Amino acid sequence: MTKMPAALWLALLVGSLGARAHADGAGTIEMTLEVDVTDLPRNLARSSLTLEVPGGKAGPLDLFFVVWTPGNHTPSGPIENLVELRISDCRGRPLRWDRDPTQVERITIDVPEGCATISASLAYIAGQPNNNSRSTDTYGRPNMGVLNWNTVLLYPGGVSNQEVRVSPSLALPAEWTYATSLQARTDAPERFGALRELTPGAATNFVSFETVPLAELVDSPVIMGRHVRHHRLNVSSDPSFPPHTFHLAAADPSLTVLPGWMTAKIEEMCRQTCLLFAPAGGPPRFPRERFEFLITLDDGISAGVEHAESTFIADPARTYADLAQSEFKGGGRHITVVPHEYFHVWCGKLRAPDGLVRADFHTPVRTELLWVYEGLTSYYDSILAARSGMMTFEEYKQEVLDAAVTLEQRTGRLWRSVEDTARAARFLRQRGLYWYDKRRGQEYYGEGAKFWMEADAIIRRASGGARSLDDFCRVFFDVPARPVGDQATFTRGDVVEALRGLEPGTDWDGLIRDRIESPADSLDMGPLLERVGYRIEYHAEPTAAQRALDEGESGGEVRLRTSLGMRVSKDAEVIDIVPGGPADTARLAYGMKVLAVNGWAYSAARLREAVRSSTETKSVELLVSFGDRVEPRVIAYDGGPRIPRLVRTEGAPDLLAEVVRPR
Repeated sequence: MTKMPAALWLALLVGSLGARAHADGAGTIEMTLEVDVTDLPRNLARSSLTLEVPGGKAGPLDLFFVVWTPGNHTPSGPIENLVELRISDCRGRPLRWDRDPTQVERITIDVPEGCATISASLAYIAGQPNNNSRSTDTYGRPNMGVLNWNTVLLYPGGVSNQEVRVSPSLALPAEWTYATSLQARTDAPERFGALRELTPGAATNFVSFETVPLAELVDSPVIMGRHVRHHRLNVSSDPSFPPHTFHLAAADPSLTVLPGWMTAKIEEMCRQTCLLFAPAGGPPRFPRERFEFLITLDDGISAGVEHAESTFIADPARTYADLAQSEFKGGGRHITVVPHEYFHVWCGKLRAPDGLVRADFHTPVRTELLWVYEGLTSYYDSILAARSGMMTFEEYKQEVLDAAVTLEQRTGRLWRSVEDTARAARFLRQRGLYWYDKRRGQEYYGEGAKFWMEADAIIRRASGGARSLDDFCRVFFDVPARPVGDQATFTRGDVVEALRGLEPGTDWDGLIRDRIESPADSLDMGPLLERVGYRIEYHAEPTAAQRALDEGESGGEVRLRTSLGMRVSKDAEVIDIVPGGPADTARLAYGMKVLAVNGWAYSAARLREAVRSSTETKSVELLVSFGDRVEPRVIAYDGGPRIPRLVRTEGAPDLLAEVVRPR
């Protein structure tokens, strides 16, 4: 994509700020930011910034730490890890700062007369995220690290994050390299005057980046380390197509190898996604100038967050080293986060819900439309994986089945709407230990996806296959690319109008009200599955595909949610109970340890055999310990293993097969 003309960029910026901006007329504010990560292996990052005083005015000035980090949808800024904060005036004299007791991310200083700039230095303790911040935090490891710029800076109040323009620089350990969507400057003068005093004598690799708006800087994480491998992807034969690169960082260089067969599938996934949003019959197109997959491989970091020109994903160390494919495995079932975050380039970073995009990082956002932002993305991530071969059709059907069975057991659906889980997003990311099915979590992902499956089925059936949800995506996200962090927005009404344009015979307003904004009338997922041409049946034995897909995935657990209504860990502890199921009726409790099954010492095999023979015994007898007590528990049950299968409905179109057909 060619660069946007300056006049058009300015017009879009001015038009987009509108109610989002709270600028006081100060105009553009310049900031230099020097970040030193040479101590990141010891979990410390240091930064020094110099900031123009808005309007050059003496008096009180508010400085903010980034709290509402885009992509997290929650107040996730880990301000508790900011230390050694010192602020100085233009003459180097220390300034006293004071924290707002009701808004802890807000720090106020008093700028003296005659000072057009102020300076600050701080350190950040890396690698101890809170549950909401893990995707946008900074991490340190002996041979690798992650920098999210939002953790190492303060920004001024009263101006928008497009008006603060930052010139960032980075000091890395000498043997480390990096990957980011920011563009390095080759002609920049060396900076780091202040930071050289903080880390004297450090062997350092310096890099300066092009000046960008604060919104773009926060949207541009950096992965780094001793072993960073860069895999260039071939998404399009058109040489002008924006370049895509798959970067892997790991402590062991052997873990950064991307098998050629998976490279081809990831390239096809990108191609299928670009075709999805392209004009009908047109070539693939991409709305930004580049895209960087920034992936760290470490067993201690788990993350995934979208950005306009990159995505940061943190996977277990052997994720790519252990990739395998077979008759039933496409090899990419466990990395569907890759198409998920890539889809967000359009759904979320090109156009986002109104109220989710703010002109600063301290004004709370509105999250009720996350069932579109994340639900639509969750519907398509597995579809795009299947269209590209990252996932087989059998794997895709198993994911549909697993989600449907889970939702049929999630009794929280009867009291809490999907919209409510979106509004309560900040509280629900932490899964909790007990009774998850009663409470629910961030259901705007999974149950939101089921709404979009139903919408897709309605459109396909009503049009005789001539139209689908692909057409909705193509039209709904056909908007000009605006500056990073200042997306075009949409409302609930826009969603209804776009769906009505594809299928006018459906009451979309009512369907959204029933499926998203109200608690469910029933847990039964049968009507939805019937729409796509399937039903659930229960059998005593798994299919060959189910057996192949389950190999190595249980982690030693005994999974009996569809029979006894419970899960037992490899250590024989009860870790999950289905509300209203046989185990719940027998009053089993979380944390109980199973000592014996039907009079014999516990083993996973004996518990499974007890379930199998329950058709004759009519019960499963357990001896459990609970705290200091040992108690018998008899589970009344006679149903056998009850393994769910997704079965085709006679005479109905197979819409799942249609959905995963490549474009």
